[in-house]
Amino acid sequence: MNVEKIKKWLPIGALIICFIVVITFLLISGKKEEEPPWEVATTEESLVETTESTKEVEETTIMVDVKGAVKKPGVYELKKEARLKEAILLAGGMKEEAEEKQLNLAKKLEDQEMIYVPTKEEAESMPDDFTQTQSDNETSSSDTLININTADLTQLQQLSGIGPSKAQAIIDYREENGAFKNVDELQEVSGFGQKTVEKLKESITI
Repeated sequence: MNVEKIKKWLPIGALIICFIVVITFLLISGKKEEEPPWEVATTEESLVETTESTKEVEETTIMVDVKGAVKKPGVYELKKEARLKEAILLAGGMKEEAEEKQLNLAKKLEDQEMIYVPTKEEAESMPDDFTQTQSDNETSSSDTLININTADLTQLQQLSGIGPSKAQAIIDYREENGAFKNVDELQEVSGFGQKTVEKLKESITI
């Protein structure tokens, strides 16, 4: 009699055991499916780190535009405070007709600066003081303040770090907006940031 009862309940017991196994499996699977949010959070953290790294790279590099008598004119990325010589080398070096004497190859570059390498023919028509070295420019600007409201293209280039393109940008701004009301207004000119203006404050006036 006991054997018959056992045989009768055996299938039911087997079903119960299967049911328990299935429920247990579903619970374990559900926990595993809940894990992706942690993976998403990790991915978001990675994106933040990548963005921060990109910002650090941008702060330590500058972009300059190299034109004129070079083999590969174009816009190039260099390390902050790179020298003029490095920019020219990135541009493939100078052409045979380039006039190197008109350039200060040791000059430190600034972000958004335009570099123009003249030919020997172009150099003949340039003013004599265009060939001054960076140190010469700093000395002359410290002796006499440059009035950014009245200075011409040549006078503006006597300022430290100011080449033909930036000097012309100052003149263009004056013609479009009138005389500068204060020295800080120079920041409104294309290519002049706060740091650049701070460096020039001791050398300019209005």
